[in-house]
Amino acid sequence: MATSAIRSEKGQNKKKEQIDTIINLAEQNSVIGLVNLSGISSKALQDIRSSMRSGEVVATLKVAKNTLKTLALEKIDKPGIAKLIPYINGSCALIFTKANPFRLQKFLNQNQVPAPAKTGQISPVDVFVSEGVTNLDPGPIIGELGSIGLQTRIEKGKIRITKTAKVLSIGDTVSEAHATVLSRLGIQPFKVGLKLNTVLENEEIIDGSILDVDENKMIADLQRAYLDALFLAINPKLAYYSTASTPFLLKTAISQAMALSVKCNYVTDRTIDFFVAKTLKQAELLKEQVLRKDPEFKFE
Repeated sequence: MATSAIRSEKGQNKKKEQIDTIINLAEQNSVIGLVNLSGISSKALQDIRSSMRSGEVVATLKVAKNTLKTLALEKIDKPGIAKLIPYINGSCALIFTKANPFRLQKFLNQNQVPAPAKTGQISPVDVFVSEGVTNLDPGPIIGELGSIGLQTRIEKGKIRITKTAKVLSIGDTVSEAHATVLSRLGIQPFKVGLKLNTVLENEEIIDGSILDVDENKMIADLQRAYLDALFLAINPKLAYYSTASTPFLLKTAISQAMALSVKCNYVTDRTIDFFVAKTLKQAELLKEQVLRKDPEFKFE
């Protein structure tokens, strides 16, 4: 058999294996998504895959040509899966899991991996270079370090950065000098991770943009809404009784009843202490007035 024919057969077998793998994963998992691979290096992808195998959320990432992904999905007898096919475009991969899509995206956000700064990239964070001895030998690199604002000196044959400095601010464009120096220093200041573009769950397509939830903001919004509703419910003009508002409304009602009882001189087991204290106070005042008029007066 000719070498080209052997290679062709091997290629066909590999494609079939990839298609079969996608079909099996789709049949075994309730959630199928598409993630963007743009800007993700093979090393970063390997680290992300490792986190998905051993993390709180178990997921499987499958990278294949878009034509193979499409062929595989077309062969799957699963309700709604055809809806996912139009979204297969560009640099993307399939991800399979049994986890809730929101939980999956949260997990992916929490398992981003370090990434180097690249020329032309917009910095998403402030980048600092700490003072200390580097592993760099003296040479032209000293000028490059200085070009991004780093102060240096030679110490025991190595370059020492003498002062911690911010070399990039949020929104700055990474220059070639920044990218080179940070790489030489072994600094990977940024993080990259997978983002869900589209997800299929329960036969429905979910736009990945709604899955990236700021939990702290959501909790703060819910707390604020709860307090607003509570203040409205305990407003005397509304007085809406619920599990949360009833204790406050009862406390207000008790206070109002107490005030009315005192005003009407109506003695109850709740007001008697007040009336006794009031009577004792009045007796003390009367005693003071009597003694002012007759210091010799004897009380019996």
